[in-house]
Amino acid sequence: MKKKWIYSKNKIDELKKDKRLTGVSDIVLQILVNRGYTQADEIESFLFANMDNALHDTRLMKDAETAVAIIKEAIENGEEIVVYSDYDSDGVNSAVVMTSLLRKAGAKAEFYTNNRFTQGYGMMPSGVDQILEHHPNTKLIVTCDNGIMAFEGVQHALDKGLKVVVTDHHEQGDTLPNAHAVVDPKRHDCEYPFKGLCGAGVAFKLMLLLFWEMELPLEPVYDTLDIVALATVGDIVPLVDENRVMVQEGLKMIRDNKRAVFRIFQEVTEAKEINAHWTLGFIYVPMINAIGRLDGDPRRAIEMFFTEDEDEIRESIIYLKDLNEKRKGMTQEMCERAEEMITEKGLKKVIVVYSDDFHEGIVGLIAGRLKEKYNRPTFVFTKNHDGLLKGSSRSIDNFHLKDSFKIVKEHMVGGGGHAKAAGLSIRLDQLEGFEKAVNDLADKWLTEDDFVKKYHVDARLDAKTIELDIVDDLKELEPFGESFPKPILVMENFKGDKPFYMGSEKQHVKLGGNKVSLIMWSEAERFKAMGEPSEIKAIGFPQLNVFRGNVSLQFIVDGDNYLKVQQPVPTT
Repeated sequence: MKKKWIYSKNKIDELKKDKRLTGVSDIVLQILVNRGYTQADEIESFLFANMDNALHDTRLMKDAETAVAIIKEAIENGEEIVVYSDYDSDGVNSAVVMTSLLRKAGAKAEFYTNNRFTQGYGMMPSGVDQILEHHPNTKLIVTCDNGIMAFEGVQHALDKGLKVVVTDHHEQGDTLPNAHAVVDPKRHDCEYPFKGLCGAGVAFKLMLLLFWEMELPLEPVYDTLDIVALATVGDIVPLVDENRVMVQEGLKMIRDNKRAVFRIFQEVTEAKEINAHWTLGFIYVPMINAIGRLDGDPRRAIEMFFTEDEDEIRESIIYLKDLNEKRKGMTQEMCERAEEMITEKGLKKVIVVYSDDFHEGIVGLIAGRLKEKYNRPTFVFTKNHDGLLKGSSRSIDNFHLKDSFKIVKEHMVGGGGHAKAAGLSIRLDQLEGFEKAVNDLADKWLTEDDFVKKYHVDARLDAKTIELDIVDDLKELEPFGESFPKPILVMENFKGDKPFYMGSEKQHVKLGGNKVSLIMWSEAERFKAMGEPSEIKAIGFPQLNVFRGNVSLQFIVDGDNYLKVQQPVPTT
């Protein structure tokens, strides 16, 4: 895969003159300008947003007041409510937020999720039947993180005499399901100013309105922000606007160990620092997702948020950790097999691979890994229980998956999703035609430049003048995530000492410098092949290292993104 470093040319001179931004460091200003925050008032709003000034009025969400009225009536009449959620991290967290708050509001509330492998995604007629089998007194179903496309499931519930309130955050189709209320900021006629909420975010906002309408204290709703934060990071929705402040507030709660689940998560995983990008995104969320991916039913992950038995919570989290380790091994093995298949058939503009041996719950992870490695649209298929090929896809800029489905639909049974992540199903006899069709589309949509991995450098750091306080400066920008990614920084003027090789197999490299050390994980072999250069430029991110009471600065290099200073910075 070809790479290119692109340096920012944005200027901050005028902004530095604005008194409202006094005290904001140059690097913070530079990064915000690069992300499109070019006015002082925008930057001020971004940096100083909080729960008092950043949350939008839930009543602006179409059908929210209708939904609250229906739920309130069910509570007052003592009617049983079932929350119908999804099986991923957002679905798990949505179920916890909605069910726990309904109970605190006085409802008789239970939760239900599909089995990923036997039922698939979304409110299904079979799910409605199972709800009535286990909870025959159910009068109202409230979906969360699903339902916007559940036409058959909603109608089946209505036919059974139930009321249905849909709460979702996915794109609607041409029409809406025939529910009593459909709350989704992405429905076409919704004027809610922020479209980026996850399923748990929508549930949180609706419960906030419910408690307000019922004249109940709002503290129990705000107390779920740690769970909302986990869902928001896990569902890779934009970490801007009200999502940003909800995640900030949720992270504070997690760090304060206010909930036993998160305290035990940290104990079991030995997480040293709690942040959004790494701790939530790469440690906790994959553990919750693993149970849906491998077991199909996430009930155990949901129930651990309701129990007060810490031994039971610990057993569940250890189970999730072990399951995720198993998932990691399976993912690695299947990715290696997929790469062998790509080598055998030749690398095309669009990658399409299929194997019966791929696990249905992992095809999305394989697609993501392949997309990252080869930087091109990727489709990964396996055969599911009904004989269809179940696929997951990940894409790059300029190849819009959902739009592509409209063009190649003759080769598909069905599909849906977003621009860069989607799911689909096809028949085996459609596979060859599908692969040709998406590659023909790539010929029209993509150029060779689209396959070059571009790193848009936010700022240059000088190894001769860098100071420890840069770490605190950058923390002002957290949390990092979707639509506000971790900044890409280049360390320049670095001259290191003799390299020190670390790790059980001496696979890691540490280059000590005057003011900052460079750490390159798993790069020993490549670094030696380069001649062990002492002067390099590198993309990465600074952090503090505390050892025996001494605090020093180190720069964690991003993979193999480093060059000898003698080399130019162009495409490599």
